[in-house]
Amino acid sequence: MTGVAFIGAGTVASLYGQAFEAGVNARFCGAFDRDPGAAALMAEHLGGRAYAGVEELLADPAVDAVIVMTPTETHYAIAMQALSAGKHVLLEKPVATTVSEIDALDQAARSRGLVCMPAHNYIYNSTLQRAHRLARDGKLGNIASFWMLYNIAHSPDVARRYGGVLRAVGIHPIYTMLYLVGRPVRVKAAASRLASRGLPFEDQAMITCELPGGALANLWVSFAASDVARDPWTMTCKLIGDGGAASFSWNDTLCSDEGGPAWGIPEYVESFAAELEHFVGVCIARGAPPLSTLADARTAQRIIEAAERSIANDGRFEFVDADGDDPS
Repeated sequence: MTGVAFIGAGTVASLYGQAFEAGVNARFCGAFDRDPGAAALMAEHLGGRAYAGVEELLADPAVDAVIVMTPTETHYAIAMQALSAGKHVLLEKPVATTVSEIDALDQAARSRGLVCMPAHNYIYNSTLQRAHRLARDGKLGNIASFWMLYNIAHSPDVARRYGGVLRAVGIHPIYTMLYLVGRPVRVKAAASRLASRGLPFEDQAMITCELPGGALANLWVSFAASDVARDPWTMTCKLIGDGGAASFSWNDTLCSDEGGPAWGIPEYVESFAAELEHFVGVCIARGAPPLSTLADARTAQRIIEAAERSIANDGRFEFVDADGDDPS
C-alpha cells in the first residue's frame, strides 16, 4: 500500500484527511507544517508522525508519495525536492507560478519515472467525467458553449490570504474547460474589486475563451458575494451542444456539516478522495496518466497569463499558444 505524507497541514489537508478516514487505498505516514501544532494534530487524528521538517519527511523510507499543500510560491521548490528524493508528488493547484517551473517539474518527474500530478480535483467528480465521455463520443453534438460560475463570499481577511481571485480560483474553471472542451485559441478577460471591501487585488474576474470551431467558454469567479437566489450559482457549470447538454452544480446535494468551510457540499469534499484514489491506485500503481496532466497545468498557466494581459490591455483578445511563446 502506498505510503503518503502531507507537506502542509491546513484546510486542504483536512479534506485529504477525510479521504483517509473514508478508506482511500493508501497509508497515511504523517505530516509536516511550519506550524508544528497543526502537524501534530493531523498526525494524532490520522495516526501518523509529525515530522520536524521537509528533509525528515522525505528521508522516511515509509513515504512513497507526498501531497504538497503549501503556498503556491513554494510549490516548485518543495516538489522538486520531493522528486529528487524519489517521491511521487500530488501538487495542489496552481501547481507553480510560471510555465518554466511546470516544464521543469514535468522533466524531473519523467527522468526519474515518478508521478507528478496536478491536484485538479473538480474533474474527478463522476458527473463531470460523464460529461467528458458524452462530449468525446459526440453524444452532445457540436459543442456551442461552456459555462462555469463560482460565487462564494470570502471575507476581506480570508481573501487577503488567498490573493487575487483570478489565480486563486480561476484555475478551477480553466482546467475543467480543458478537460471538457479543450484548449482555446484566444481569450479576453475583465477583473474588478468591490471598493467597499478594501482589497488591493481583484475579487471578481471573468474570462471569455474562443475555442476552435467557434464555441465559447465563459468563466466567472468571485470572492465578493455568495449567490443566495433560488437557483444559486455557488459553483455550477453547463456544457451545451446542438445535440444535447450536460450540467453540474454543487447545490445538487447539500448537507449539514460544520467540519470546515464548504464541508456541507459533498460533491466538493468527495472530489478530493476520488482524486487521491486516482493518484495512488491508477497513476502510481498502474502507470496510467491523471485525468489532468502537467501539460494541462502548463496550458492553464498560459491561459491565466493571457487573461492577465487582456485585463492590462482593456479587455482585448489575447492569443494562447500551448507549445511556444505567445504570438506578438
